[in-house]
Amino acid sequence: MNRLTYSDGVPAVDHHSHAGYVRPGQRLEPVSSWEIENALGHVEGHTNHDDYQEWMRLTETGHSEQANALGASLKIPQLIAESRKFQQTTVNAIAIREGSEALYGKHDAATVDRLSLEARQQDFVGLYDQALLLSGTTSVLTDIPEIDATVWPHSRYRPIARIDPYLFPFGHPDWTGRGTDAPRFRRIFSNVLARQLEIAGTELPSTLASYVEFVLESLQRRKEEGFVGLKIASAYVRTLQFERTDRASAEAAWATLSSSTDVQPAAHKALADHLAFLIAEWAVGERMPMQIHTGFGHTEPGLRISTADPLLLEEFIGDPRLNTLQIILIHGGFPYSSHLTALAQMHGNVHVDFSWMPYLQHHTMSRLLEEWLELLPANRVMFGTDTGAPEIHVASTARARRALDGVLEKGVRDGLWTMRQAGWLTERVLHRNLCDVYGIEP
Repeated sequence: MNRLTYSDGVPAVDHHSHAGYVRPGQRLEPVSSWEIENALGHVEGHTNHDDYQEWMRLTETGHSEQANALGASLKIPQLIAESRKFQQTTVNAIAIREGSEALYGKHDAATVDRLSLEARQQDFVGLYDQALLLSGTTSVLTDIPEIDATVWPHSRYRPIARIDPYLFPFGHPDWTGRGTDAPRFRRIFSNVLARQLEIAGTELPSTLASYVEFVLESLQRRKEEGFVGLKIASAYVRTLQFERTDRASAEAAWATLSSSTDVQPAAHKALADHLAFLIAEWAVGERMPMQIHTGFGHTEPGLRISTADPLLLEEFIGDPRLNTLQIILIHGGFPYSSHLTALAQMHGNVHVDFSWMPYLQHHTMSRLLEEWLELLPANRVMFGTDTGAPEIHVASTARARRALDGVLEKGVRDGLWTMRQAGWLTERVLHRNLCDVYGIEP
């Protein structure tokens, strides 16, 4: 591992994580589950569409015997093994190996799987704490529906609340595309909304006015429980083009959706657009920053990349009532990375983070950091990992530190920055920018 010039010893705060999150209906799984998840795109691309959909339905609903029988007939285990072989040269697979070695030492794959599962089952919080300690991370912001602060203390694990569950009270139009990832996000959004209604002790209100009251009360309660920011992940189920929609149009959309068993796409978008602006205005008043997913998604088809272009957010970002909403465009926005740069350069309340990139893209991450640090003011770039795996957190933080150091060293050599400025930029990127925006300490 290369010696760090600037970031060695500088504490990191992870802007985007999923620490503590286990998907509904799923159990704790070993670290290999991340490679298996990444194999689903390969499986989907080599299996009859209807067969794949049925296999995933059985898998996700816990019908293990039937899923295994169907999977065997479709040769899915062989396809997963084939995909994992092809993944060996990806940064993701390398990061998994690096992080596993840091936490468990050098072992064969079967032993790593056993050790990683045992560590999760015995003390998942302790394992994550160890990952934070090894990587020099003082705390993370974690995208999670609920978190037990007595188990995952907010001093280290600060929760972020997605607003998406509130945007789609009547569900979604029929899904006719490939893959099962987008439908899974739809179910997650619906389940979270149902849970928030349960906590509020109510059912879905019958009017838009009473629903808005529920939404704002729910968000206020979550803020009081320790949630420090909001997130939009809607790119997985719809376009990022949020357009301001007046109350009359939203009322008409509510009436259409509440009186029909079919979710009409135009009404679906109009209501969600209205609610998104309404929540964003609440966030302005409450000084709650908002993360927004941009760019590509998981390895299985579903998210439409063209509708995840951050330029589609121009009307939302450019709205005068939202000019002080602190917006963080996350993941680097690949393949639209320079679009993020331009939006942040043009709007003083827009920030960028490079979460996800440290364990997916090596050279691209460095090139993007060069672009951001050369063009943007020093207060606009944030570090993040976007992982719920402690192994990947360790590797991602190490990789992010090396990439940042490399860019800063090159900039100092080229006369862009003094060594003092490079050290200052290191602190800004690794924790200070995040802490200033969210009003927290590292």
